[in-house]
Amino acid sequence: MSFFRTVKFRLIGLGIVLIVVGVLVRQFVMLPAVRDRVHEVVADAQLSIAALVAQDLADSLQMRRTLIGELAATLPPALVREPAQLAAWLGERERLSPLFDRGLRVLRPDGEPVTGSPRAIAGDASSLSAVSGADWFHAALGAEGPVIGRPHRVGADGAAIIVMAAALRDGGGRVLGVLAGELRLDKGGFLDDLQQTRLGASGGFLVVSPADKLFVASNDPAMVLQPTPAPGVNPLLDRAMAGYRGTGMMVDAQGEQELAAIAAVPDSGWLVVARMPAADVSQPVAELRRLLWRNSFGTMIGLSLILLVVMPRLLRSLTDAARSIREMAEGRRELAPLAVTRQDEVGDLLLGFNRLVTRLHDKEQALLQTLKQLDQLAGTDALTGAWNRRQFYDVVAQEVERSRRYRHPLALILLDVDLFKGINDRHGHVRGDEVLQTVAGCIRSALRKPDSLTRWGGEEFLVLLPETDLASAAVLAERARACVAAHPIAGVGRVTASFGVAELGDAESRDEWIARADAALYRAKQGGRNRVEADHSVAGSTAEQDGLVKLAWHTSYQSGDPELDAEHRELFDEINALWALIVAERPSGEICARIDALYRTMVHHFRDEERLLQRIGYPDLAAHVRMHEALAVKAEALIADFHRGGADFGALFTFLAHDMVAKHIVSQDRAYFPYLGAAVPERLPA
Repeated sequence: MSFFRTVKFRLIGLGIVLIVVGVLVRQFVMLPAVRDRVHEVVADAQLSIAALVAQDLADSLQMRRTLIGELAATLPPALVREPAQLAAWLGERERLSPLFDRGLRVLRPDGEPVTGSPRAIAGDASSLSAVSGADWFHAALGAEGPVIGRPHRVGADGAAIIVMAAALRDGGGRVLGVLAGELRLDKGGFLDDLQQTRLGASGGFLVVSPADKLFVASNDPAMVLQPTPAPGVNPLLDRAMAGYRGTGMMVDAQGEQELAAIAAVPDSGWLVVARMPAADVSQPVAELRRLLWRNSFGTMIGLSLILLVVMPRLLRSLTDAARSIREMAEGRRELAPLAVTRQDEVGDLLLGFNRLVTRLHDKEQALLQTLKQLDQLAGTDALTGAWNRRQFYDVVAQEVERSRRYRHPLALILLDVDLFKGINDRHGHVRGDEVLQTVAGCIRSALRKPDSLTRWGGEEFLVLLPETDLASAAVLAERARACVAAHPIAGVGRVTASFGVAELGDAESRDEWIARADAALYRAKQGGRNRVEADHSVAGSTAEQDGLVKLAWHTSYQSGDPELDAEHRELFDEINALWALIVAERPSGEICARIDALYRTMVHHFRDEERLLQRIGYPDLAAHVRMHEALAVKAEALIADFHRGGADFGALFTFLAHDMVAKHIVSQDRAYFPYLGAAVPERLPA
C-alpha cells in the first residue's frame, strides 16, 4: 500500500492542517477580535480621561468666571471715577487671586479703558484698545452675570487669549462699566498643561469650540485658534459638533487614523477630544501577530517530525488487525476472534469485531423484530395516530372472545364529526385534517387506559370499550361529546360530533354489533346532531349474569317533560357507571373523578328542575328546594370523606339508591307531575 494512502500519512496531514487552520483562525479571526477589544478598552479609558479633563477645564473656567462675577459685584461704584484708587483695588484683588495672567481692566460703557491692575498696565494693552465691537463686551453689557468671549489672538506676538467680563452696576442697576480679565491659553496654568500632555507616543488632546468653529487648544501649536475642518472632512468631528459624545475613529491633519474620545466641558459649550493614533493602539496586537507566525511555523515543523517517528509505533496493532481481517475476508484464514492486547480505541475496535463474529446468529431475530415493528406501523392511521380498521379487526376478535368466555361486558362507540363536508368545502382539507386531529385528541382525553380509538373512515371514529356496559359507555360518549364541543379550532370555530353506543349482545356477530351502533349514530344525526344515542334493542350477554346491582329505568318514572326525563335517566346511567367502577375496584382517582362528575350532574339537574317548577307555579317549590339543598349537603359530606381517603361505599350506595333515586326521584318528584299534565300510574312496578 502506498504511504500516501495510509492512516499515518492522513493523521500527519490532519495535524498539519489543524495547525494551519489554527494559525489562520488566530490571525484572521481571533486577532481582529483582540484588536477590536483593545480598541474598546483604550477607547473607554480615553473617554474617562477626556471626561476628567473636561471636568477639570470646566472647574477652571467656572472658578475664573465666579471670580469675575464676585469682583464686579463687590467693586465700589465710586472707584469707577477714581482711576488711581481703582487700579490699587484691582491690583490687591489680582494679588490675592492671580487667575488672570494678563491682568484685570475696567472699561467704560463706550469701550474706553478706565484703568487696570498693575499686570494689565505693564502688559500689552492692545488687546483692549478697541473693544466697542467685541462680542464679550456687548454680551457683558447686556448680561446679568459674567460672560466668556471668543478665543482670539492679540499683540505683536499673536498671543492666544480669552476674555471673561462682567458688568459693573450701581445700586439702581445702571451699568457703570465692564470689568474684564484676560488670560492666555498657553500659559498661567489654564490650558498649557493640557496642551503639553501626551497620550501614548504621539497622541494628545484637543479643545474645540463648536459655536466658534475653532480649535481652542491643541498639542500642535499650529492648530490653536485655527478653524475646524469643513463639513465632510472629519465625519466624527462633524458628529461631535452636532452633539455626539463618545468614541470613534477620526482623521488627523496628516490623514492618519486616530482613536478619539469626545467629552463635553460643562457650562461652556466646548469639547475635549482625547486622541491617539490607531497605529499606537494596535501596536501590541501587531507584536502578538508576528510572535504567533513565528511560533506556529516552528510548532508545525516540530510536530511533523514527531508524528513521523511515533505514528508507526502507535498504529502497529491496528495494522496487524487490518491484515488479519483482510486474510479472513479472502478465505486465507479462519473466521475467529482476534486477540485484544490494548485497552484503547484499537482494543475497542477489536472487541467490536469479536462481538460481531459471536452475534451473527442474532441477525435473523433482528430482522423479524423489524418486520414486527413495520407491521405495527401498518395498523396506525398516520393523521390522527388512531388505529386503522386492520388493527381494529385484529383486536376486536380477541376482545369479543374474552367477553363471552368470562361473561364481561363489551361496548363500542361510533361517532361522526357533524357537517364535516362543509368544513372541508369552506376551510380546505388542511383545516379539515386539523379538525380530525383535535377530535381524536378530545376523545382520547375522555377514554381510560384499556380503551382504544380507531379511525373508522373519513370523519368517523370507533371506540372499543372493554369491561364496559351500555350505561357506562353512554357516559363516556357524553364526556367525549362535551369535550369536542368545548374545544374551538383556530380558523374553524366550534365543531360537534354525534355518537352512537351499543353493547355487544349475546351470540351477536361483530358486524351486527357495529351496525346497531351505526344505527344509533344515525338516530343521533336525525335527532339534531351533537348528541349521544344508545341502542337498547339487544341486551348485553352479561346484563343479568355479572352479579352487579343496577338501577333500571322504567317508563313509569317519566314525568312527561322530555328534558326533565332525560336528566333523570342520565342520573341513572351516571350512578350505574359509578357503581361499575367501584365493583371493578378501579383506582381511587378514577372513582373520585366519576363521583365529582355525578355531583355536578345532580346539582345541574336540581337547578333545571327548580326553574321548571317556578315556571309552572308549583305551590310547594320552597319545600322542594329544601329537599335539594339537604341532598346536596349530604352528597358534599360523602364526597369530602372520599377525597380524604375514608371511602364508605355502603353509605354512598345507600345515598344514591335510596335517598336520591327511590326516595326523591321516584317518590318525591311525583308530587309535581300533575302540574306538568303527565299521566301518573297509581302503582309503581315492583
